[in-house]
Amino acid sequence: MSFRKPFFAFVREPLRREKTIFLHVEISYIDKAKEKKQRLFFPSWHEAKGSQVIDLVFEKADDSFRWVDVVLPTPEELQRISNEYNLHATTIQDCLEPEHLPKFEKLEENTFIICRAYDDACGPDADSVQELTRKIAILSGRNFLVTIHRNDQPFITSIRERWRQSPNQTARPAFFLLHEIFLAILQSYEMPLQKAMRQLDDIENLIFHHLQKQHLEDLYYLKRKAGVFKEMFFLSRDIFRALSFESKQHSPFLQDLRENADRLFFLSQQLYENVTNLLNLHISLSAQRTNEVMRILTLFSVFFMPLTFIVGVYGMNFEHIPELSWKLGYLIVWLVILGVALGLYLWFRRRGWLRD
Repeated sequence: MSFRKPFFAFVREPLRREKTIFLHVEISYIDKAKEKKQRLFFPSWHEAKGSQVIDLVFEKADDSFRWVDVVLPTPEELQRISNEYNLHATTIQDCLEPEHLPKFEKLEENTFIICRAYDDACGPDADSVQELTRKIAILSGRNFLVTIHRNDQPFITSIRERWRQSPNQTARPAFFLLHEIFLAILQSYEMPLQKAMRQLDDIENLIFHHLQKQHLEDLYYLKRKAGVFKEMFFLSRDIFRALSFESKQHSPFLQDLRENADRLFFLSQQLYENVTNLLNLHISLSAQRTNEVMRILTLFSVFFMPLTFIVGVYGMNFEHIPELSWKLGYLIVWLVILGVALGLYLWFRRRGWLRD
């Protein structure tokens, strides 16, 4: 037999051996011979299948607010959430798209937000949005909040534990939970930004001395990362500007989010510009060194061109060359060669072409 229950209903009785209770959109008694592994929704409890978790993290006693955290959901699970909260098909598609950029979308009575947090597990060569960040989709309503993400982030785990251990939350927990999640997302970029700026300072100290090819690769990845950070903060600022709440007591918290997003945006923009300037400076220094080498080679060529001409004239195999019979001809040629070389040196020095 089966009977209808709300989507996030829960069962308090222990499971029995003879029959097992499964909870989807409805609760059903199923014989053990026909048992199939499905998902359960219990308060303060979750079932993991591989890396998939659906967790009813928090629910107030009067059922006025609940927070459900979903990790790596299947399309079928997302469809059930869509049916529960009357989501559009494009919203579900946005949840499934791993490279979706941050966005703010106002639904009828709910709010759909996509944010991207920095991924601490990314490698040193990560330089794209998908490699550096992880998407977190947030569906917020008057009495619920659903967070959906493909990987369980440490800050989400920490927030879950705090909310489980504090059952008596404020009368309006939705905003404060959103504020805590948004602030943790912004703070996830703090350490990577500081590390990138310290790395840039180290490379800047080497650019006039022993800059190597590896440092140029580091500058390239720094520029790519800074570009991703700047894009994330720019879109996050738009989200926080679009957020609005009825209560005036929430304004300082919302302003704090906006100021943090602005600060991180300007830091990432400064990092991007500094890396760009450092790359341009390296290109200019490389061109200058090339010009120095070409200048020295040109001076040597100009010195030896007239001298080569002189020795070439007297090296011709003609039978009658008058100067060849002169007794002092060899000495005169050397004096002419030295005089031409000295004249060229004095002329170059007067023009300033021999200065550093």
